[in-house]
Amino acid sequence: NVPILFSILHKELYGQGPYKSIYIGDKQIDFNPKFRMFMVTHNSKPNISHGMRSVVSVINFTTTRDGFRGQLLGNALKLEKPELEHRKSELLKQEETLKIQIGELEDQLLSQLANSTGDILQNKDLLDSLNQTKTKSATIENSLDESANLQK
Repeated sequence: NVPILFSILHKELYGQGPYKSIYIGDKQIDFNPKFRMFMVTHNSKPNISHGMRSVVSVINFTTTRDGFRGQLLGNALKLEKPELEHRKSELLKQEETLKIQIGELEDQLLSQLANSTGDILQNKDLLDSLNQTKTKSATIENSLDESANLQK
């Protein structure tokens, strides 16, 4: 019991030279190499067999109310005040960079803690690094809060 679309999805073509055909069910149909198929469903988790998943791309375009509101606001800002939209996109880029920096600081601190020997309270280098990390982290958190407030 093979689905009718199986031959199309797998591009099981027949013929010689530039003319190709494909069987859909028991009918032979000319195949156009520019043919594309898009299937749409309201189901956010369609039941697709493993054999079919290897030949199709599932893209979930589901959006939340807040996400949709953000998209509409972005489009309105682009039209009404393009400089604000530009500033917003710059803030988002900066926000991502700051989040990466926080992750790197955490990794660095964990590495130093894992590699420290003896009493960590007596390890001056580790304590200095901890204080620097704490200061940088607080600065980054303030920048992230400011960015979030500006985006509202």
